[in-house]
Amino acid sequence: MNPSDAIRGTVWEDTNLTCMARVKLDGAVASFIQSAISAIERKIFDRTSSSPGTAIDTATPAVADSVFNTLQTDGRWTEDSTGYNFRDTIAAADLPSGSSQYRVEYKLTTTSGSVFFLVFEVTSYAVFSS
Repeated sequence: MNPSDAIRGTVWEDTNLTCMARVKLDGAVASFIQSAISAIERKIFDRTSSSPGTAIDTATPAVADSVFNTLQTDGRWTEDSTGYNFRDTIAAADLPSGSSQYRVEYKLTTTSGSVFFLVFEVTSYAVFSS
């Protein structure tokens, strides 16, 4: 994945952020299923801080909660009518300031031991009533 492949989004200060994607393994959406993924690690970086390469939060989302065996087409997905197969919700407290640029990196390890990343670049906007 090169930097232009990062998934970009926005979030209002003091609100949860849901990261979603349609992931293909070996070029096929059907291969990205729960049994193909052994672990997920999530790191959040505040790119506008004095230490932009230091994670401000780390977590290990459960595969069963984040990876879907079939494409999901609920109202949260607005990209197209095809759907997503990866979703993780980040609590507002893990994105502590408005007017920041966050990078959320997911390191996914397959059951065969290979690793790949999903990267989200998120702009946080301040709210006056926060």
